[in-house]
Amino acid sequence: MRRLAIFILLLVIFSGCSKTEDYGLQAYAQKDYVNAFVLAEKGCKDKNGEACYILGNIYNMGLSRQQDQLQAARYYIKACDIGNGRACYMMGKMYGKSQIILEDSDQSESYYRKSNKILIKECASGNAESCLYAGALYLYSLGVAHDNDKAMNYFEKSCQLNYAAACYTIGYLLKNGKYDVGKDMNKSLSYMNKACRLGYSDACR
Repeated sequence: MRRLAIFILLLVIFSGCSKTEDYGLQAYAQKDYVNAFVLAEKGCKDKNGEACYILGNIYNMGLSRQQDQLQAARYYIKACDIGNGRACYMMGKMYGKSQIILEDSDQSESYYRKSNKILIKECASGNAESCLYAGALYLYSLGVAHDNDKAMNYFEKSCQLNYAAACYTIGYLLKNGKYDVGKDMNKSLSYMNKACRLGYSDACR
C-alpha cells in the first residue's frame, strides 16, 4: 500500500513537471496566447530559447498583448543568444527593415548568418518552421549565397512535416515561376491543395 502511494505521488510530481516545462508551446500552437504568454515568461526566465521566441512573436504580432516591436526585439535577441535560429532570423529581418530599429545591413547579415547555422540543425532535428526559414535564407540570399536547390529542398522537408506555409510557398513558386523555379501548374495545385487541407486559407482560394 505504501509503495502504491509513493508511486502515485511520483506520478503526480513528474506529471506536473512536464506541464511546467512545456513553457507555453502547446498553448501557443492552439492559439491560446493568454496562457502561452504566462507560461513562456517563466520559460524565458529559465533560459528556454523557444519560450523567449514565443514572447517575441506575441509582442511582434500583437497577440494578446499590445504590439511592441522593441519588446519583441529584446526577446528575439535573448532567444537567439540561447540558440534559437528562428529568433536570429527575425532579428536579421528587423535590422533589414523595421519601424523601430534603425536599419543596419551589417547587423542584419550577421544575424542571418548566425540563424543559418542554427536553422540547419533545428531542421535536421525535425523542426518544420526552421526548415521553412532555412529555405527562405537560400531563396532570398539572406546571409548566404542564393541556392535554389537548397531552398526548395528545405521547403520540401518542411512541407513533408506538414507545415502549411511551406506547402503554400512551394505551390506559389511553381505557379509563378519566380526565383528560377520552373512553372508546373499541376504540381503547384497539388501543393496548394495540401496547404489548404492543413489550414492555410490563402491556398484555398
